[in-house]
Amino acid sequence: MQAHTHPFPSVESGPAVGGETLEGARKRVLLRMLARHEAARLGLTVGDDEVIETARWFRARYDLLSRERMIAWLEFAGLSLDEFVEMMRDFTTLARVQAHHAADIDAELAQNRKISSVRDFLVEEVWL
Repeated sequence: MQAHTHPFPSVESGPAVGGETLEGARKRVLLRMLARHEAARLGLTVGDDEVIETARWFRARYDLLSRERMIAWLEFAGLSLDEFVEMMRDFTTLARVQAHHAADIDAELAQNRKISSVRDFLVEEVWL
């Protein structure tokens, strides 16, 4: 039997941080990088008001509404305020690019869900 190698280069497992593996984190970084490039290619810009709204959503989502709690988390994470704002800009950019390509994404979604069904198949197989 031939051994199968992982199809993705430089992928290594690492400890999960915030529930995310190193492999998952790399995919998210790549997605943000690609979104920035695609936004530039399309001429999409993200305004400061949009970034502020994304930051408000993030802070509400993670209960970081008080100044003290937000500062405590930034220190815990080792993030500067400028780095946080840039991440919020990336999140906003990704949302804009996703909205721009919504029809194309929806057209390919069914195919993606089919390949993802392998997890359901394996669970079903265990219970048979």
